[in-house]
Amino acid sequence: MTYQIADEPHETSLGAYVVRPGVPLLAAMVAGAWLSWPWFAFNAIAMGSPTKKKELALVVAAFVGTSVLASIVIALARAGVLPPGIPTRLAVLGIVAFKLGMTYYISAVQDRTFHVYQYYGGTVRGAGAVLSAGYWLRGLVIGLSDDPLWIIIVAGGI
Repeated sequence: MTYQIADEPHETSLGAYVVRPGVPLLAAMVAGAWLSWPWFAFNAIAMGSPTKKKELALVVAAFVGTSVLASIVIALARAGVLPPGIPTRLAVLGIVAFKLGMTYYISAVQDRTFHVYQYYGGTVRGAGAVLSAGYWLRGLVIGLSDDPLWIIIVAGGI
């Protein structure tokens, strides 16, 4: 008979690539959601998080929610209901606030498991190189399409 703590992460072969949950949160601000959300998903899998399904569902919800909100704002702007200029920018700012709020929530959920993971000797990798690369690649990724939906979803802030 073995004893296992309910919150204890399961060991995985990707454990050497786990980063602190604050790093993907910072990536959302520095590079954008295109780097942050997949990184959270990878971190949950690499850590063997017992809340992995919840974390992955939150990543999907953040993406879908952002897509729906952005589609609504774009449709309203194109229909002339939302006048160009300040009102449209404020609506996009609301989407950015939603994205950062969801990203923070994912970070908070993942942080609980991370502390247990670290306490039991899990390795934690530094991520300065990935953050730097993400910062420099941000313009390239955003520039892959000039569609406003793409730009709103992948960008970190406006």
